[in-house]
Amino acid sequence: MAAVSVFVDDAVRGRLPMVCARSGEPADYMVRTVQPVGGLPSAAWLLLLVGPPGWGLLLILLLLASGTEKLTVRIPRAEAGYEKERQMRRVTWGAALTGMACVGLAFLFASQAPGQAMVWLALAASFLVAAAVLLAMVNLRAIRISLDGSRRWVTLSGVHPDFVRAVERQEAGIHRP
Repeated sequence: MAAVSVFVDDAVRGRLPMVCARSGEPADYMVRTVQPVGGLPSAAWLLLLVGPPGWGLLLILLLLASGTEKLTVRIPRAEAGYEKERQMRRVTWGAALTGMACVGLAFLFASQAPGQAMVWLALAASFLVAAAVLLAMVNLRAIRISLDGSRRWVTLSGVHPDFVRAVERQEAGIHRP
C-alpha cells in the first residue's frame, strides 16, 4: 500500500479523484471519516517510567488535553470494498458480543455445573480471540489519516497506488501554469 499527501481543504471537502482509495477501482461515493488529531505527544507517555510523580503529571496532561479536536475527511470508496469492510466490522462485533454472552453463561452455570462453566469459558475465549484477530485485520487494512505540523497537509496512508496516481494527476492539472 502507498501514501499520498493532499491539501487539508481538498480532503475535508472531498475534492479528491473518484478512484477508490482502498482498491483503485472507480469510486461510487465519498465516505466521511473522522480522525482525532492533536492530543498528547507520544513522548509524554515516557512519564510512566518516572514513577508516581510522572504518573500524576501524565494524568494532569491527559485531563488538560481531553478536548482533542477531530479532523473529518471525505475519502472516495467503491461500494463492493466498503461493504466488505462493513461486513467484517459486523462479524467482529458479533464475535465480541457472543464471547461476552458466553462469559455470562459461564457465570450462570458456575455454581450448578462447573464442567459446563468451563466449556462456556473456553467458548468465550475462542470468540474473544477471534474478535481480537478480526479487529486487528480491519485496523491493519484501514486507511490512516494524519495531519502534518503546519496543519495544511493531510497524509492518507494505506491507499491503493492507483489512487495515488490519480491524486498526482489531479494535482498536476490544478497547479499547471
